[in-house]
Amino acid sequence: MRDDSVPPRRSREVTVPDIAVDYELLNDVSQKAKTLKDQVKQARESRQSYSVDEVGTTAAAVAIRKYYTVWSGAFKRSEEKLEKLGNLYSGVAQQWANWDFNLAKDASKQSASLAADLYKATSKEWNAWHDQVEKYKQEHPDWKPSDLPPEPEKPGERPHEWTADDGKGNTTTTTYEYGPDGEPTKVTTTVHTNTGLTATDTTTYHPDGTYDATSTDVYGNVTTTKGTSQVTETPDQKTSKDDFTAVTKDPDGKESTTTGTTTTVQTTATGHRETKTTYTTVGPDDKGKEQTVHGTTNTSADADGHQVSTTIEVKADGSGTKTVVTDGRTEEWTSNSADKDTGWKPKSD
Repeated sequence: MRDDSVPPRRSREVTVPDIAVDYELLNDVSQKAKTLKDQVKQARESRQSYSVDEVGTTAAAVAIRKYYTVWSGAFKRSEEKLEKLGNLYSGVAQQWANWDFNLAKDASKQSASLAADLYKATSKEWNAWHDQVEKYKQEHPDWKPSDLPPEPEKPGERPHEWTADDGKGNTTTTTYEYGPDGEPTKVTTTVHTNTGLTATDTTTYHPDGTYDATSTDVYGNVTTTKGTSQVTETPDQKTSKDDFTAVTKDPDGKESTTTGTTTTVQTTATGHRETKTTYTTVGPDDKGKEQTVHGTTNTSADADGHQVSTTIEVKADGSGTKTVVTDGRTEEWTSNSADKDTGWKPKSD
């Protein structure tokens, strides 16, 4: 069912204080550039020799062969430029979309969780009212309808699906499955745009407090996660702690393993969320050499979608990187003393 309390997300455009990026347009341009590249390649590799009977004169046949001889190099260079252009636009589109998708998934799951919690609270209130009324009736055989307090609103169907749709083919959907006790057993979130950018994750919760998850990001990286989750709640905030092990496989088949702990504190009244993750990743670097990286990520997000995330990753020799993402805008630094959080210099391209 559609939860109209969740505002439609502008899933095709990211806006930050000084820039607006329509990553759907970038992705569309990328796809068209790659299609044009294939068309140029097809023309370059197409038939180039024709008989006099086919074209009418010897001069025409010679002219066609000469044309392809002269322009084949230009066609090849055009293919290379179109491929680079397509890769450039798709890379930028994916980077912005990946940030937006992560934010959208978090917001959708947060809305779904709040709606599920509201349903539980409403059901509890409704059941408690009936229990108290039945008890009152037994204790007061001469009861009158006017003696009873107003009946609270009866909860409707348990919510199962939340969808944000901008009406242009860009959607974010979260679905819930529940166990006999009414607690969620599976949560699936999918983000899809009209040019084919997609990300999804599915988490299955078990009665013993463990969970497993599978996610595919906008780059095609597939991550499988197993972990243990503990949640504590007060009237003012909800705190969750996850200990996890995640294995990520990229489209080329390279694998890395990350183990760590994530602690999230969410303020009930405002929706403000603070998250800290400490982790260790073992896997190949950009050159395929095995390495171990220790990292910390601190993220602050409010109910309006503003989010700041700071990640520091440290290699075995103490060097590393710092990445700060503010509402989708990324700043990066490097340091030879990253383990001490000192000596940061802007990362060179």
